[in-house]
This record gives sequence, structure tokens and C-alpha cells, in this order.
Amino acid sequence: MRAIQAYSKSSSFLVSFVFTFLLSIGVAFNTYVLTVANDDLLIRETEAAILADIGGFRSLYNSAGQDAVIYALEERLGDRNNDFLYYLKSGDGEFVSGNLQHWPASDVEKIRNGLLEIEVSVRQSHLTDSKNSKQTALAMIMAFSNQDNLLIARSVQEYEFAVWLAQASSWVMIIIVCIISILSIGVAYYVVSRINKISDTADEIISSGKLSERLYVESEWDDLSKLTLSLNHMLDKLEQSVNGIRSLSDNIAHDLRTPLTRLKTHLEDLQEQDVKHHLIAECDNILAIFNSLLRITYIENNAQRSGFKLGDVSIVLEDAIDLYHPILEDKRIELVSNIDAEVFAFCDRSLIFQVFANLIDNASKFTPQGGRITVELSKHKTLVNFIISDTGIGVDDTALAKLTRRFYREDKSRSSSGNGLGLSLVSAVVSLHLGEMHFAKSHIADSGLYCKITIPCE
Repeated sequence: MRAIQAYSKSSSFLVSFVFTFLLSIGVAFNTYVLTVANDDLLIRETEAAILADIGGFRSLYNSAGQDAVIYALEERLGDRNNDFLYYLKSGDGEFVSGNLQHWPASDVEKIRNGLLEIEVSVRQSHLTDSKNSKQTALAMIMAFSNQDNLLIARSVQEYEFAVWLAQASSWVMIIIVCIISILSIGVAYYVVSRINKISDTADEIISSGKLSERLYVESEWDDLSKLTLSLNHMLDKLEQSVNGIRSLSDNIAHDLRTPLTRLKTHLEDLQEQDVKHHLIAECDNILAIFNSLLRITYIENNAQRSGFKLGDVSIVLEDAIDLYHPILEDKRIELVSNIDAEVFAFCDRSLIFQVFANLIDNASKFTPQGGRITVELSKHKTLVNFIISDTGIGVDDTALAKLTRRFYREDKSRSSSGNGLGLSLVSAVVSLHLGEMHFAKSHIADSGLYCKITIPCE
């Protein structure tokens, strides 16, 4: 359904619509020229030719009389290039000369200004009555002073066939336009549908971080399939690069953790207590960094939901608040909570606890004494919403998008405690739960940080 909605807004639809519209205008104009315009042109041309012929016979009659008219008719009837039809009758209705069988007695339709449309029987030869054919003709009647009448006509039989052929061609073109329109719409819809599939799959790969997934290749003959193959090749290279970076990080963490553990063991044997405690604390901090790196890598690379089960998230949040309550009391930081009861979600309880603990810990570090932290947890339809705001020092707008980067710290001097991996871990856990995380300026003070996490209930 999404593809249909997107189709009407796509460039493919616009191109197919414009193409069909212009083609329809061309067919309509062509039909008009071949039928209506040509019909009027033929009538005008035939009328002018008959009038010219009448003028010639009238002049001939006035100057030389009836015999000259009959002689001229006989000459024209003998001319194979002559396409006029004649019937000269006397005042008493007798046939005098011409190549028509009969004087038209019926099926006479007046067109305009004395021009008639008639059905005539044409002689094959004016000397015989054998073999005749009926034709449609345009005619005019000329009366002489001696009561003789001359009917001059011109056959439109060939024109009628041409008109029929033109009309048939017009219908064929209309059918072709309809077929082209349907094919254009079909091809455009196919292209938009394919692009939507590619876009949806790419969005899913980007949002989930599963670089091992690939775009489905339907065929190999069209350009979109070639594009899909190129994108899959790009994903192969990207996956190799990312895996190489992650592997390097893991190897460094693994290789350094062992000698650091040994160093810590040797430091514990030192006699000078002050130096020993300081060095051991530094080793613990380094080990914590490596453990956090390994934990983040494990969550990102092993996106398994085996530890997921339906649980009450509100209880997990209350446990995290209880854990940090003494620390907040020592700093005289007020914590205001608004937690809905029985907020159930399909989640990993231990990972969600780490999310809440990291965010509360982060807020407590950067909120000065006498400050305030607000925590909200609610359920809206199929989503669980967690919001935490503080009155701390906050961050610049340009730094909001960088907060989840590994080792990123807003404190450039790095004088405050922490290693810049807490929010990276939170982001990895939220992504594992198919959720979203959003940072903004605090809503409860001029400074401070606002964080909202949304995860699906199922």
C-alpha cells in the first residue's frame, strides 16, 4: 500500500502522465485533421471545382449554344483523366448526354449554396448501359435558358474510403495510446515498487546495523537489478571494513586486559598503600573501559534476543533509582519521578537496568548540588516511553548528535570522571530493543539535558 501512495508523488508517475497526455493530444489533433478538417476541405474544393466547371459551360452555351455544350461533354467523357460526372437532360426530361445512368430522383441532401449530396449510378461507358455502380457524389444543377438542365457531380467514393481508413487508423492509434498508457503506468509502478523495496531494505539495514543483510535481487536484466548488485557489493565492502575495525578494537581490548590484570595483581603486593590504591584504581578504570568496549561490541555483533522476556519495566527503573538514591542525597540533588505502574515490555531486564543506571549516573555527574533530575516512565499504545531531564550544565546543540559516539566527551579537558562509553552502551541496547533515543535541551531549566527513549512493548 505504501508503494501505491508513493507512486502518485513519484517522478515516474509525472513522466508517464505527461507522456500520455501529450500523446493523447497528438492523437486527438490527428483525428480532427483526418476527419473533420479534411471533410470540410474536400467540400470546399469540390464546390469550387464544380462552380468553375459550371462557369465554363455557361460561357460556352452563351457563346456557341447547346451543340457546343454537348460536344464539350462528349470530349470530357472520352478523357480518362476526367473525374466529373454529367447528366444533361432536355426540358421535357429526356437524356441528352452524360455518364450518369439516371437523374437522381431520391436520396438528395442539400449541403449548402445549391451543393447536393446524391447517390448516382455511373455508366462504364456513355455508349452502353451495361455494368454500372452506385457512388456517392457532390453535385450542382445548372439550368439553361432553353429549359435544359445540366447536372455536374464529382464522386467522393475514394474520399469516403480514405475517411474510413483515417477513422480506423484513429481508433487504432487510440487503442495504441491506451495500451501505451497502461504499459507506462505499469512500468512506472514496477519501478517505484522496486525502489521502495530497495529503500525499505536499506533503511532496515541502517537502523538495525545488520550489515550482513543484503538487498534482494529479483533479476539481472534491468538497471535496478544492476543498482541492487552494486549496493550489495558496497555493503560487502562496508561490512568488511566495519568488522575489521571491530575486530581490531576487540583484539586490543582482549590483548591488553590480560597484562593489565597481571599488573593489578603485582600492584596489590606493593607495600606503600597510598601509591598502591591509586595505581589499582587507575588499572580498574582501564579495565572498565575495555570491559565496556567488549560489552558494546558483543551487543552490536551478537544481536540475539535470547534474554528477552515480558517484564515490568517500572520495577527495573525503581531499582535503578534506589541504587543511585544515596549518591543523589549526598549531592543534595532532588529526583522527581513520575512512573506508571505495570509498564510491561518484551525486553532484556539486565540490559534495560544498565540503560536506566547509565542515564541516571550521567545526569548525577553533570548536575550541580541543589539541582534537580526528573524521571518519567509511561506506556502509550504499543510503546514504552522513558524520559530523563536534569538541570545540569547541558551540551551545545551541535554536540547532541555526537553524544552516543564512543569515547566522545563534552568535557574537552576530560577532568570529570567517566570514559565516554556510557551513552554508547545505552545506544547499543536501545538499538537491540528496536527503539529510538532522542536528545534535546532540558525542558525543566534553561540549561541541562533532555533524553527520551522509546521502545516497542513487543
